[in-house]
Amino acid sequence: MIIEARNLSKKVIFNDQEIVILDDINLKVSAASSLAVIGPSGSGKSTLLGILAGLDSPSSGEIYINQKPLHDLSEEARSKIRKDSVAFVFQNFELLAGLNALENVMLPLELKDKKNARDIAETYLKKVGMQNRLMHYPQQLSGGEQQRVAIARAFACEADVLFCDEPTGNLDSSNSELIANLIFDTFLESSSALIIVTHDISLANRCDQQIEIIDGKVL
Repeated sequence: MIIEARNLSKKVIFNDQEIVILDDINLKVSAASSLAVIGPSGSGKSTLLGILAGLDSPSSGEIYINQKPLHDLSEEARSKIRKDSVAFVFQNFELLAGLNALENVMLPLELKDKKNARDIAETYLKKVGMQNRLMHYPQQLSGGEQQRVAIARAFACEADVLFCDEPTGNLDSSNSELIANLIFDTFLESSSALIIVTHDISLANRCDQQIEIIDGKVL
C-alpha cells in the first residue's frame, strides 16, 4: 500500500468554537492505482490532500506513505518524504516565473541530485507535447501549456504518489479534456499512485475508485 489514512480527523478553533473540517476519514491507495476525491467547495477535499501529502497535520488519526507514519514525524522528516516520494499538479500550475519550461521541470530533479536531470525533463516535456516550447517562460505560455509543463514536472519526479489538486479547474473544456488525457496517459506508463481532488466528474470517473466528502465526512 502506497498511502493509507486511518480515522483521520482535522479540527480547528475559530472564535472559540471548534470547527470539524475532516471527520474520521479512511482510505487506501496502492501502487499504479488512482483515487478521485470529489465534493462541493468547502467540504474538506483540499485539506485532506494537504494532510495526505504531509503538508499539514491531522488533529487525530494516522496517515502512512510507504508505511512511514507521517502523523508521528517532525516537519523536517515529513519534508524529506515529500521530496523523495511525493509530486504535485496544482490548479494554478505553480511554475516559477523566472525559469523556462525546461528549467521548471529540471528543478525538482536537481534537488533530488539526478545526474541526467535535463534528459529526463526533455523526455517528459516531449510526452506532453511541449518539446518545441522548452525555452519559453510561463508568461509566454497559455494556461493549457503551463499545465502541461506542470504535469511533466510532476511525472518526471517518478514519485510514489502524485497529488493533483483541481488540475483542470482553470482550463476551458477543450484544454480540460486534453490535460485529463495527458494525466492518465502518463499515469498508465508509471507505477505511481494517483490522487485527484476535482469537481470534474468526467475526470473522477476515470479513476479506479472515488470518495465523496460532504461536510468533512466520506459518504
